[in-house]
Amino acid sequence: MLYPSVQQMTNEKINRYALVIATAKGARVITEKAVREREESEARRDSKDSRPILSPESVNEKAVTLTINKLCDGEFKIVLPGGQKKN
Repeated sequence: MLYPSVQQMTNEKINRYALVIATAKGARVITEKAVREREESEARRDSKDSRPILSPESVNEKAVTLTINKLCDGEFKIVLPGGQKKN
């Protein structure tokens, strides 16, 4: 089970559909960032520069879990049609 629960995240402020869409979009952003970081890291490894570039979060956590945590912490915001922002 995920923490926080869907009921805690929606709190009647947003509907579940908006939460699912926002989570999917956020996970896509995180995944694309991880892919870019991995490619840059491999390019540096090939050029004999041994400094690691991968962030710890992109290595240890799944994208959906990171997105849910970022939504709860307020790092990611849900923007509803019409420009209304919701937490």
